[in-house]
Amino acid sequence: MLSQDVRTIKRKIATMNIKKRRFGTNGNPLFLRLDIDAYLLFNMPFNQLNANQKREVKELIFNADSINF
Repeated sequence: MLSQDVRTIKRKIATMNIKKRRFGTNGNPLFLRLDIDAYLLFNMPFNQLNANQKREVKELIFNADSINF
């Protein structure tokens, strides 16, 4: 996901079957990072993954967050 363009990520999010969350009546849609990364890796939302797949997604996010640019 780090090597993809912002437009590519936005286009992929539009086609993903993940839950959109909104704050307020006219708020912008928000997505959980776990859902986005799980969908990119396993083509399903995070809550539908088994324990090993959930661990893999969490490790991926943790390792990506620990990289200093």
